[in-house]
Amino acid sequence: AAFARASTITNTAHARTHTAPMPPRDIERADAHVVDACERTPLQHQTSPSPSPSSSSSSHSKGRVVAICTLGATALVSLLAVAAGDAAVGVVPSALRLVPGTENVLQPLDQVKRFAGASVTTSTSSIPQYLRPWSGFTFWNSHKNMPVYETENADAHEVIVIGHSTTWDMASKWFASLVGKNVGVKITGLNTKYSGFADKLMGLRAALSTTKGDHLFVFSDVTDVLFLCKADELLNRFNAVPELRFLSSSQPKNWPEVPGSNRFYDMTDANAFKDEQSQKIHAVGLTKGFVKKEHTGSERKWANSGLFAARRQALETYLDHVEDDLKLGMRACKPYGMPTDDFLHGGAAKFDDQLCMNSYLQSRFDQRDQGVFLDEFGAVFLSTGDGSSPQHFIFPEYNGTDRSASDDLTKIWYKRTGVRPCAVHFNGASHYVLDSVLNVAPYLAPEAYRSGAA
Repeated sequence: AAFARASTITNTAHARTHTAPMPPRDIERADAHVVDACERTPLQHQTSPSPSPSSSSSSHSKGRVVAICTLGATALVSLLAVAAGDAAVGVVPSALRLVPGTENVLQPLDQVKRFAGASVTTSTSSIPQYLRPWSGFTFWNSHKNMPVYETENADAHEVIVIGHSTTWDMASKWFASLVGKNVGVKITGLNTKYSGFADKLMGLRAALSTTKGDHLFVFSDVTDVLFLCKADELLNRFNAVPELRFLSSSQPKNWPEVPGSNRFYDMTDANAFKDEQSQKIHAVGLTKGFVKKEHTGSERKWANSGLFAARRQALETYLDHVEDDLKLGMRACKPYGMPTDDFLHGGAAKFDDQLCMNSYLQSRFDQRDQGVFLDEFGAVFLSTGDGSSPQHFIFPEYNGTDRSASDDLTKIWYKRTGVRPCAVHFNGASHYVLDSVLNVAPYLAPEAYRSGAA
């Protein structure tokens, strides 16, 4: 009970201050309860031997409390404060608001219990209904919800861009590149603890489930993505192919390499259909008067899950596909075509959204789904992932004009495929390139917009 009171004080303090460290007076109050709990613990519980099968739940509880007490009262309170601070303390820029119903409540006492070696079970019933298929992931050991933040009137825009980030600093350049693009922006997971790739798709599901109406939803990584086109240009390119409903960026490598994913190489007919679909997209990004290509898009045959877009129904179908795989109990996506028994006895060891995307696309190409496309040329979305450097781009001449005055300033050419993409993901070996690009073309993510001020 004393530990519970200490935890309550910590949570209450952070709920009140939210963006500031826990006040010293609250730490002192929590510390008093911790000291009280430790003083009340009988000396015979100062060690915590392995309990026998007949041990009562009360004995288990006392053993855990003593294990915590051995940390010392001051250390415990520090852990409580840090645990709460990891989720509650952080920058939330004034341009964003928390979507009602997505408030996150960190469980700092559970953090301390785990540190002390005790197991912690999160009740599935406390997780929002739309996120319960993801209840087995470690994210729920520390959180009760996936927070969704959004710009003002985000749902009023036809294009909504969604990204997942645990800190504002990681998302600031991405956000700056979206200012003035006439899009709604949503960031999930802000000020939570990162638990793995699954957090990204949980965030996407949370954002989608708390958004009304149909939109063109764009999902991207945030640390290494820049947006170049305004909403109307992005819509024009998407709508240029009437049947287009789902579009993923591409990369040269089929990743991750896990048991079952090598089957994708042998899907000759599906891969040929994939290439045919991509040819339909190439023309929408070609630059007038600039047709020279250093190589074709044929080398970029695999999906990159860090940049893709879909209409609502198509996005729901993709997430349903992933969540159906999770029902198999492996907390990972099953490579398309892999027998379920093989997957259960030697499949992917951990969740990887890249595998989920490639597996889903291969399933759709195998079914000749006319609405699903892989952007092999980067005509709309370019994921470089191939060692690209600033030398592989051509930047418009910049004379200091406000980048919002001319849309041409925010478009860059990609020499390898002759296109001007609407967004660029500097992934993999190209990750370091983003800052080099911003040194050449700072107008792509102006410093003035990185604070997230309303």
